[in-house]
Amino acid sequence: MVVPHGIMLHHFWDDRHPKGQGAISGDAFARMIEWLDPARILPAREWLERAQAGALQDDQLCLTFDDALRCQYDVAVPVLRKYGLTAFWFVYSSVFEGGVEPLEVFRYFRTAAFPDIESFYAAFDRAARNSPYAGIITDSDRKTDYARHLEDFAFYSMTDRRFRYLRDHVLGNAAYEAIMWQMVRETGWEERISPELLWMDNGLLSTLAGEGHVIGLHSYSHPTVLANLSEANQRSEYARNARHLTECLGAPPVAMSHPCNSYNATTLDILSGMGIRLGFRSNMAKLDGGALEAPRRDHASVMAEMDAQ
Repeated sequence: MVVPHGIMLHHFWDDRHPKGQGAISGDAFARMIEWLDPARILPAREWLERAQAGALQDDQLCLTFDDALRCQYDVAVPVLRKYGLTAFWFVYSSVFEGGVEPLEVFRYFRTAAFPDIESFYAAFDRAARNSPYAGIITDSDRKTDYARHLEDFAFYSMTDRRFRYLRDHVLGNAAYEAIMWQMVRETGWEERISPELLWMDNGLLSTLAGEGHVIGLHSYSHPTVLANLSEANQRSEYARNARHLTECLGAPPVAMSHPCNSYNATTLDILSGMGIRLGFRSNMAKLDGGALEAPRRDHASVMAEMDAQ
């Protein structure tokens, strides 16, 4: 059954931004828009209003961008302007206030420092097995069926699933970051990672808002398993995120997307109490959830369907 949903986009590549796993070019993005049919893609503000009124039609779509990445602005925005489209942009705020979030730093590192993703996974496995955390990784490999992790996302390989499971559910932030920073230092990449290359700034957010795009919440520091945080910490993540966007754009945010699709009933209560009117999850699972659990389809599955035809 077709339902109205968002298309979820993250990474783009061009001469300035590296071509990594899951990244698409501006030309590929334009082809995807044509294949989806631009007439089906609603402006973000219209989608928000129709969603609130229960007036979306089953074949209608919107475009959503997570993480406020500079590659999105450099590569995707010119394509959106060409088609006269606006989108939702879901922003985590720590990087706008002097932070350097490891999630994106490490993603850039594994994209730019290795010839392909499997080479990175092999190097990560060597580093992890030479770390104090080798025992818990061996234990996980012995007892975990990685095929069941992220099974809603068919485009992930088995090594993708294993890496993400180890990162999010075995190592945890401190151990994972310790291994990754050691790899960054040993390969000499510590001085080659520029925040200006990775993320937008407040001026670009203001430009997007002025062009009719909707800027929304995506937590403050982008925890990969936000649902595991206490209520107080979840509330802090979204309160700090909302404060930044309100100060930057002059109005409180009313939309959001769940980072890494991690949330629970507590999260939904917090967001509802903040006046958030629309929230997106990261899959097309059939849920009875309301306005804070709108479905999205990852662009990778759209591209795979395009290529199959």
